[in-house]
Amino acid sequence: MIHPALWSLKTISKNYLGKRKAYMYYLSNEFRRQLLQRVFWYVKGTFDFSSKEITGPISIVVTGRNDNYGGNFSERLKTTLDWNLSFFPESELIYIEWNKIKEKTSDCEWITSRYSNAYCYIVPNEIHKQICTNTKMPMMEYFAKNIGIRKSKNNWILLINADVLIALDAIRKMKMLNPKYVYSTHYFNIEWDNEKITETTFKNKKSIRNIAYASLNLNGVCGNFILTHKKNWINATGYDESLRDVRAGVDNNGLFQLLHMGLKPMVLGRHFHLNH
Repeated sequence: MIHPALWSLKTISKNYLGKRKAYMYYLSNEFRRQLLQRVFWYVKGTFDFSSKEITGPISIVVTGRNDNYGGNFSERLKTTLDWNLSFFPESELIYIEWNKIKEKTSDCEWITSRYSNAYCYIVPNEIHKQICTNTKMPMMEYFAKNIGIRKSKNNWILLINADVLIALDAIRKMKMLNPKYVYSTHYFNIEWDNEKITETTFKNKKSIRNIAYASLNLNGVCGNFILTHKKNWINATGYDESLRDVRAGVDNNGLFQLLHMGLKPMVLGRHFHLNH
């Protein structure tokens, strides 16, 4: 019998690397690191008896731009929002559309009509040009997420990317959380052909392209999914807004700000990224 910590890694390796390459992968440092990380979080989550509070409605912050990023952007966004919000009907959605293209339709139009608890904020090109110092960076994701943090009304804030589905194991644990923790999820990248998302979507092993288990301090996965109490973000002053010419690494920088304040990292489960 395959140990649970080995199962998905073995499946992915056989499907996408072939038997010979899979064998080499098993022997590699990367495989051992991924295995260690999965086992570590499994054990830590199993024996997490820390004091928790009922989460209640949360603020779900999503950012984007009406530039069809990655292709079929609006449909991917609609798919992830439909799934994620169906489990949090009383929570608010805050969508920040950054540096809107004037000639193209805003995603805010269908978002506000489709979701009753949605609040949209559009940052025009004029403001983007005043802030951004990199002409090749049309989307300032973490400035946009800071707006979402400031505008949120609820105690708990989930910053999640537009192409991310929350898995059921994480959804179950999000009902009770510790305000002294910062939470993230393991990364599962899956193929998606515009089909409706159901529970069986996550059971299709062949659709999984690759997996990245969260590192011991959540570095690397926090850009897709990061959840903590609002007071923690306020105390950390959000993401560093002196970083006006770069996007890479800003997510980890924000995470380290939270950890520096004494928050403890914890993995809730998985998230599924729609490959594009």
